Amino acid sequence: MVMSKARGLFDEQIRLGKLSKNQDQLERLSSHIDFEFFRKNLVASKQDIKITKQIKAALELIDVLLLDHLIITDDCYLSMQAHGLV
Repeated sequence: MVMSKARGLFDEQIRLGKLSKNQDQLERLSSHIDFEFFRKNLVASKQDIKITKQIKAALELIDVLLLDHLIITDDCYLSMQAHGLV
């Protein structure tokens, strides 16, 4: 009887650990970029504006400049900087 290898409980963690060990580019980028998935509309919400202001204020405390906050959909993007929201 041949048994297929079923995915184990910790397989994903093992793979993520290997990626981290190899300095995965997306993982490194995620420490600088906040990803939000499944956005349908291209409008900066009140929450987007509030969080952006909080992040900008926190970064200023350590002399880091927030350049922009981008909202990206399948076919276009919104630059909060270009709309004066940063």
